[in-house]
Amino acid sequence: MMDTSQLPGRGINPLRSLRTHYRISIMIWLLIVLAGLPVVWIKGQSYYGVESVFQVSPNYMRTLTTDKEVELQSNQQYREFVNHLSTTVKRYDVLQRALKRLQEAKIEVQPKALSERKYIEQLQKTVTVKPVADTYMVRIGLEGPKKELLSEVVNAITTSFLETTKSEQIFGSVERVDALEGNDKRLQEEIVQLEGQRVQLSEQLGLTTFGETTVNPYDSMLVQAREKYTGASIERAHAEATLQAFLAQRETPTSVGRSIMEMRLQDNGLQALRNEVVKRSEELARTTAGLEDKHPAKKPALAEYETINKRLQSRETEFEQAAFDNVKSRLVASLRQTRQVEDEVQANLKKIEGQAADYARSFQKAMRLTSDIRKREQEQKEVRDRLNYLQNESRAIGFVRLVTPALPAEMPMGIGKTKLLLIVLLLATVLALVAAIALDLVDRRIHTVNDAEKLFGIPAAGWQLEEGGLPSQIFAKEQTRRFASTLIRNRTRSGKNVFSFASVKTVGSATAVILDTAAVVRQLGLTVLVLDANSFSPSPVLNALGQGLSDYLSGQADLESIHQTVSHQGERIDAVGFGSQLAGGVQRLDLLKQAVSQWSQQYDFVLIDLPPVLLSADAELLIDALGQVFMVLEAQSVSRGEVTRAKRLLEKLDPEAVGLYVSGIPVFRQGGYMKELMVETLTKERFSRFMSLSNLRLQLELLRVRWVQRRNR
Repeated sequence: MMDTSQLPGRGINPLRSLRTHYRISIMIWLLIVLAGLPVVWIKGQSYYGVESVFQVSPNYMRTLTTDKEVELQSNQQYREFVNHLSTTVKRYDVLQRALKRLQEAKIEVQPKALSERKYIEQLQKTVTVKPVADTYMVRIGLEGPKKELLSEVVNAITTSFLETTKSEQIFGSVERVDALEGNDKRLQEEIVQLEGQRVQLSEQLGLTTFGETTVNPYDSMLVQAREKYTGASIERAHAEATLQAFLAQRETPTSVGRSIMEMRLQDNGLQALRNEVVKRSEELARTTAGLEDKHPAKKPALAEYETINKRLQSRETEFEQAAFDNVKSRLVASLRQTRQVEDEVQANLKKIEGQAADYARSFQKAMRLTSDIRKREQEQKEVRDRLNYLQNESRAIGFVRLVTPALPAEMPMGIGKTKLLLIVLLLATVLALVAAIALDLVDRRIHTVNDAEKLFGIPAAGWQLEEGGLPSQIFAKEQTRRFASTLIRNRTRSGKNVFSFASVKTVGSATAVILDTAAVVRQLGLTVLVLDANSFSPSPVLNALGQGLSDYLSGQADLESIHQTVSHQGERIDAVGFGSQLAGGVQRLDLLKQAVSQWSQQYDFVLIDLPPVLLSADAELLIDALGQVFMVLEAQSVSRGEVTRAKRLLEKLDPEAVGLYVSGIPVFRQGGYMKELMVETLTKERFSRFMSLSNLRLQLELLRVRWVQRRNR
């Protein structure tokens, strides 16, 4: 195979793209220039511009206090407020007041040909209002061809806008002040009336204060009376229970005090008597202890003993009865006392309850009056605060204030017609160049050997230039000799001398490669036969006899009668045309194989021209029958998709050998470094030494030489 280390590659070169698509680039350049001339004429006019600046504060610039109603709560609200103010600047009434201000100042800015309404509508279109980025400031601008009175108009509009904004920043302040003053008067009258009613109630109730912490005195009196009545009832029940228990048990309860027995035991008189009785009883007991019953002293002693004991018992009984009567009298007196107290407390409770209802109604009415008075006082305070706020803050700076008034215009503004024309020319040139490069980028055709090799997946056995004059013809002969050398090496290594050539879809490219190669092979002293098997488009050069391969395969001619000799590049080449049987395509593949086998023994090389693989089914039959093929890809004619489809077809056929040949490679447009390679081949010197000037300088030098020659003529 051929050495591909010096094969040309393809790159995007702006100048080469411009040379390739110069017609389209020129058209785009002219269209952009023609479209840009009106823009240059209109936008290139110089103008004068003035502007004033006002500030929009995010917080209300107050005099005394703030108000949630005129506070901007978010950044979104601030932007909406700025947009609202920007629209207000060009509002009809604002501009109308500005014109009136100018008329009062004897400044005539309204053209006589326009009415006031039309002039205001014109100002609404020409006056610009633009926020200054990253600041709180907004610009009011006006442009015009003349500088006179521009600043006066802008300042009048700004002043009118500020006055309008100041009067509208607290909407309806005058009407709201009148409404608030009426509410204040009404509330004051209601307060006076309610206070008079409360004074009357305070005289009835005997109270001077009706605060939130003030308690109805009857509530505490009623609670105390009920507590006393409950206590008296409890005491009365306790006295009754104590009396009943005393009468039932004839003994005092523990809660009353000492019991009767305890009083009897602790009585001094009884205790002395008891001691005397005990002492006498002991003496009598000693006396009678040793006496018999019949003894005269014993009986009186026993009688005395019984007498003193009865006396003691009688005295104790009398004491207990007296103590019982005494305690009973006390308990009865206590019960009467508790009952009387209970009756009096109950009567007092009923009296208080009877008075509490009327007192409570009067007290609650007084409390309600106090609450109503306080509510109206609070409402009156809010009304007066709001009234003071509107009277003070309506005259405050507010949100908007003037930063810079418009200054008189001095220097004209604008890019100018010359600069704008240069920009249009530069833009047209850039877009024309970009269009040429874009056409190359979107071009799906193959242009170089590298393109074909990447798509086909194998190195190219040979490649050929596009015809372009004597230098390209000389270089083409060198390339053909290289390809002939490749065929000779392949025959020596593989022993096969039959080579078929098929194009993808371009007609005629394979035939030219075969004839050029056959001429070089004849020059090298080898025999060669060119066979035209292209049933799709037979070559007229190889069909001079009228009979050919198709006639032989159909049985209408023999091998000797279809041979002919053609002349190409000064060499006589044996050839066999396709013949006259075009309707049926290739017939009898067995006879074709026999003929090719016979010719391969007679000639050193047999070169066969096949139909395009994507356009004719005979190409598949012949490739399968012959076993090997060279795919001829013509640069700038075959697309990448077509090459890919041809590759898939060959992979399906799976021939013995496949070669790649690229023809028609451009030299000066998209052939990579093809020009450098051709120059070095022809001059036998380095390209950098031969080309002492760059392409641009060379073209300029050629133009200069031609201009000098024309002038000399």
